[in-house]
Amino acid sequence: MRSERDGNPGQSACRYQFSTFYLAGRLFGVNILDVKEITPQTTVTPIFHARPEVKGYVNIRGQVHLVLNLRLLLGLDEREVDPQSRIILFKAEVGEDFGVLVDQVSDVLAVEEDMIDERRQELQEMSEQSERRIAHLGKGVCKLDTDLMVILESRRFLKAVKV
Repeated sequence: MRSERDGNPGQSACRYQFSTFYLAGRLFGVNILDVKEITPQTTVTPIFHARPEVKGYVNIRGQVHLVLNLRLLLGLDEREVDPQSRIILFKAEVGEDFGVLVDQVSDVLAVEEDMIDERRQELQEMSEQSERRIAHLGKGVCKLDTDLMVILESRRFLKAVKV
């Protein structure tokens, strides 16, 4: 994760920026530097015989992107696409032309390094299936004033489908 340093001398706090979104009413974030764009285009061409986590393909301005259903990848129940749904597309260095379907996008949040609690090990010990999947794809959690944000590692999404 790349960060910004505050311009004030004597301050050593790192600031990370996350593109945030909701799935099943829970707040998640991915490193903003991994995100290419967010599109409201959610008409997806299914891929028959693909794993359930693979939603299909979407054509954005002549470029075809694989779309993963992030709800299923995290072990959450599937839901119908609605007007709030979006696809987050990632840069090429994250993985070859892919994106994830999310319920709703939110803001870009900047958080200080000391606000992030890297609790992957603790999350992996939880017994609930969705919590274990979140732990596998997660980097940590960040306690905000009014919510808890689970930070996901977008570079693990494609690998999780191949397993």
